[in-house]
Amino acid sequence: MPIGSASHIPMTRAPSILLIDSSAGDRTLARLLLERELPNATITMAPDALAVATALEAGVPDVVIVAADLAWAKVDHLIASLKRRAPNTAIVLFGHELDIASRALDPGLACEGLVRKNSTGFLALATIITEVLERKNGAAAAGSMNAAVSESASQRRGSDDLHEIALVFSHDFREPVQQIARLARRGQALQTTDVAAHTLRQVLECAERAGSMLDGMIEYLTVTESAAKPSPVNLNACLDHALDNLRTAINEAQAEITAAPLPVFVGDEHQLIHLFQNLVSNAIKFRGRKRPVVTVSCEPRGDQWQLAFQDNGIGIPQEFTERIFDLGRRVHTRDEYPGSGIGLALCKRIVERHGGRIWCVSKEGDGSTFYVSLPRHPNDIARPT
Repeated sequence: MPIGSASHIPMTRAPSILLIDSSAGDRTLARLLLERELPNATITMAPDALAVATALEAGVPDVVIVAADLAWAKVDHLIASLKRRAPNTAIVLFGHELDIASRALDPGLACEGLVRKNSTGFLALATIITEVLERKNGAAAAGSMNAAVSESASQRRGSDDLHEIALVFSHDFREPVQQIARLARRGQALQTTDVAAHTLRQVLECAERAGSMLDGMIEYLTVTESAAKPSPVNLNACLDHALDNLRTAINEAQAEITAAPLPVFVGDEHQLIHLFQNLVSNAIKFRGRKRPVVTVSCEPRGDQWQLAFQDNGIGIPQEFTERIFDLGRRVHTRDEYPGSGIGLALCKRIVERHGGRIWCVSKEGDGSTFYVSLPRHPNDIARPT
């Protein structure tokens, strides 16, 4: 449907936004901030070409936010293709300072807005999207979005503001950390003394560790503190989505993953995908020397669904099976198994927000089984499908 004038977007219809970005952390943060400020908007995230094609088949969006740097496509070619397919859709370029600067100089790049991936840009993203729609479709069409922004902003107080600031500035801190890592790698490529090489290696390890911690904190805050949107969710589809996100890790480890039919559950789809993704990712990471085998099952237990994620990995000493869900708690050193120590704390938070509980049964050297118990609601399907 053409969207070139205000008459094409009546105030009664929620605006649609397609966010194209190969960075999972940036997608999640942008979506959280957009949902907080524009609760009536429909937001679709596309991490790759297949997701973009699927989103466009579902309908032409009012605004497309495109990352200035994509791992799988040339951004100028993608924008040109989007313009050919939906000439009246507003395009907003979204990227780091250097990426934005290089793209902005391209005279053939037709964009209605530029947003930098820094604290100021993230906080202003929803307002900029509203202004773009207003210019594109008229003040009347964007009026409902402006009202939503004002209403949402008036509802946020104290801890919400601090939470938002923590998110965007954590994102800002990641940029200099990445720059330090790039400089260290460049230094390693030069002819250096043994002392200098050792120092650069330490700098690189510290930068990568700090980057991992920032990524983990951003993921924890964005996933666990975002407003839950409970609806009937097919857990089979959630698991499929999680496995798609882990496809590279699964292929590299040659992991074998099997799953029994899972039920429909009333919950937040976005958070449940993160839950499954973290549990399967953990099973692959802590695999030892064996090819990882992960089995996902589910059975009704009274008024609960009990899901089990069983692996054949290195296992966990029994004295740690409860403490591993604490924020930042690690059983192994970062040299043995890199990571932020936030993944299982995130799982616990998600499960508890859904009224359930999570626990682990394990023996060191003999694999682990993570159990997730979730309440069966009246709208749940009685048996796994």
